[in-house]
Amino acid sequence: MEEQKQSTSSNYFKGLSRRDYIQKAHEIIQQEGIQAVSIRRIAKEMGCSSASLYRYFDNVSELLYYAELRILTGYIDRLNEAEKSWKNMWQVYVGVWDCYATEAFHNPEAYNLLFFEYNNVKLKEAMREYYEMFPEDIVNVNRFFYNMLQTPSFLARDFEMCKRCINVGGITYDNAVKLNRMACMLFEGYFKDVYENGIGEEQIPERVKLMVDDVDTIVMALANNLKGYKGYRK
Repeated sequence: MEEQKQSTSSNYFKGLSRRDYIQKAHEIIQQEGIQAVSIRRIAKEMGCSSASLYRYFDNVSELLYYAELRILTGYIDRLNEAEKSWKNMWQVYVGVWDCYATEAFHNPEAYNLLFFEYNNVKLKEAMREYYEMFPEDIVNVNRFFYNMLQTPSFLARDFEMCKRCINVGGITYDNAVKLNRMACMLFEGYFKDVYENGIGEEQIPERVKLMVDDVDTIVMALANNLKGYKGYRK
């Protein structure tokens, strides 16, 4: 009887880890979308009880949050490639927004979950834990993305970039505060429209261009010293 009880318990929990469940959820999202993920389905496909998942996650939303963090590898890769062409701090500033908007517009459900639906403190803690479980996803981490890991607030992350512009004499502190606020609010407006109303894949490049051109216009208006910068897309 005792042996049977131990066998039942083993099958019940299957010795699966937090990483195993996150990986399975990510695979389902990639194949069928976020709506296809449920605790019951994952338990069935992994041959365990739903209760075993609740040992590691409070609910399906928390599981989805961690599963969607894997999608940020696309952002890392895009930053790494784009950085090769950036020649000054202003190109870096506007270029990071270009990369971020492109990835966010391609993956609005994931980016809404990661950056807006949950609070910023959870993002900081979750990202650190996630990359401890999936170190292979951060092997080629970009330096700008690494700074994001250290800074939980949406506004604060952008202001880290603004401070770099301040340090090279490109903008005054007061104008950097304005740039920070205006750029973040601008992105949130564009992103909300994409998230709520949808967007076709073929429309994304033009929508990103509109947003980045708007950021560029703000930079041109507020910068104290552009140091040869003639506009991000010119």
